[in-house]
Amino acid sequence: MVNNNKKSVDYREIGLNVEGQRLDNYLIKIMKGTPKSLIYKVIRGGQVRINSKRVKPHYKLVARDILRIPPISVENNVRKVTENIIRGINKLIVFENEDFLILDKPSGIAVHSGTKINYDIISTLKDNPAYKDVVPVNRLDKNTSGCMMLAKNYKSSSRLGKIMQLGDIKKSYIALLRGTPRKTEFIVNQPLIRLKNHTGKSVQLSDNGKVSVSEYYVREHFRNTTLVDVMLKTGRTHQIRVHAASINHHICGDTKYGDANTNLLMRNLGLKRIFLHSNKLSFFYKKKYNFESPLPDDLSLVIDKLKNQI
Repeated sequence: MVNNNKKSVDYREIGLNVEGQRLDNYLIKIMKGTPKSLIYKVIRGGQVRINSKRVKPHYKLVARDILRIPPISVENNVRKVTENIIRGINKLIVFENEDFLILDKPSGIAVHSGTKINYDIISTLKDNPAYKDVVPVNRLDKNTSGCMMLAKNYKSSSRLGKIMQLGDIKKSYIALLRGTPRKTEFIVNQPLIRLKNHTGKSVQLSDNGKVSVSEYYVREHFRNTTLVDVMLKTGRTHQIRVHAASINHHICGDTKYGDANTNLLMRNLGLKRIFLHSNKLSFFYKKKYNFESPLPDDLSLVIDKLKNQI
């Protein structure tokens, strides 16, 4: 096993048991905990070599190949990434007062720390003493972008949490659905339940679940896809995604509850993540607040390509 923190170059001879494996897959397997992006970076940079020669990530290993693996410090790499987020975190804050702040969250950054997550928004913010007590009021999945609210202290967290439970925080999303719904407006009212010890889907429909209501409003039809606004009447985990899948209009790019064939077609159009964006937050907390987040560039480009197909 590779010691990711040692300072010397590691040379190893490839055995018959791994012959035929792709180089990138082999390194990902033996260098557990090392970000895939870093592994591809050192391969493409020529630091990883086979028989003293540069190779590409898809190179297939041959028995008795001599593989050169450079010293890689995962801790240093993670620290650099985190520092970049810390330096740029202020750019994500679109509003702040003494009680809460609103972020325009980008895709690809987790809200909380967890298994296989090297950096996250909450931990990064808490490194700053001014945000040591931040708590998310509404949560977004790692690959979902858009408006997100965080309370800055216990008092505001409690009050905003109650407003959320009462359904007085209006949340609107933009999603791209598979297929063409027959109606321009429709409601999915299906209870949802969290699954324990799951492998794959973590939420499903269940009569024993919690009340969950999503309203869908068609914005625009494309070839085999439909752009919609989604208003949440409740805020269950993965609610929009499971409700969309339940009516056979899966969200494009959703690898957990979505449709594999649709996702493949959308990847060919440049969609690299779930097409789900939190575009509006509205609520009353001492006064009326309305926040909006425009559709990010990566999703806008997909829409442009879909329009050109018509």
